[in-house]
Amino acid sequence: MMSNNRDLLNQFEIGGNFFELIEFSLVRRISSDKVYKGTYGVNVAKVREVVHMPSINPLASSVSGVAGVFELRGIPIPAVNLCQILGDVEAPITKEQQIIVTEFSQKRAGFIVNSTHRIRRVSWDKVLPPSSDSSSCMTGMILMDDREFLFILDLEKILANIESRGSGQVSNIYRGVPNQEQGSLGASLKGDPLAPGVLVVDDSRLILNNLERVLTNKGYRVLTADNGQKALERVLEIHSGRNRNFGRVHAIITDVEMPQMDGITFVKKVREIRELQELPILLHSSLDGDATKEAARKVGANGYVVKNDITNIMQSLEDLISKAPMVLGA
Repeated sequence: MMSNNRDLLNQFEIGGNFFELIEFSLVRRISSDKVYKGTYGVNVAKVREVVHMPSINPLASSVSGVAGVFELRGIPIPAVNLCQILGDVEAPITKEQQIIVTEFSQKRAGFIVNSTHRIRRVSWDKVLPPSSDSSSCMTGMILMDDREFLFILDLEKILANIESRGSGQVSNIYRGVPNQEQGSLGASLKGDPLAPGVLVVDDSRLILNNLERVLTNKGYRVLTADNGQKALERVLEIHSGRNRNFGRVHAIITDVEMPQMDGITFVKKVREIRELQELPILLHSSLDGDATKEAARKVGANGYVVKNDITNIMQSLEDLISKAPMVLGA
């Protein structure tokens, strides 16, 4: 099963604020006498294909949640046991299972699932935040027609967690958010009202915190929002003069995949405001395919970089601000 780049491009082009999930099931033991079969999903734009269970070679030493490495057309790919990640530490691997092969943030990995069902098209405004008692590996959930929930997994967080306990074995594949040195302007300018302001939009608290820290250390003032809808509301408040507390916004950095409103739709709506058509907007995402980049260009984004590439993000941001003909706010 391969992702269709043209379909993904059409999905973003119409600005419909929706995305497509590959729906799959996991059967895991949640107690000594109870088994839970849940429905889960991942964004189809991150999926290269779905394969039947291959032969998996174990790692030199065990890493929790990683079954080993398999080979796909000559390329070694780590196999992640999702049932183990979600708490069933003794979850077996059987030949009837499948592997969802993903590629994002310049990383490739395989996720072991019990079975795949369908591709489901979903509007971002139907995505609910995960419940407080759900796994921290969830990024959202959707109430389906049968009144059951589908849980959207946060693959970036899963891989970052694996790397943190992997003792270097998978560091070339599972790369978390890199640590950054303090910038030359230092944190002392954090509250400087004359410093350039940046609105950062991402539904991952990990990414938001990291970017806020790096930008603050570089001397920027930072305003954050965790989805496109909230970001648009803040843009409109500042543009109308209803919110003068933050000051001026010199640029926006936004993710693509977010609940309520995705980044492509957010950029499209900002560009519909005549006075903001030249405000610098930089998209950063784990979706590094040509279709998403083309969609970003068509709605008016000034740049597109791969998420977690802090050096490239900062260089692109500085270049855009230095050439920007306008800012948001008084």
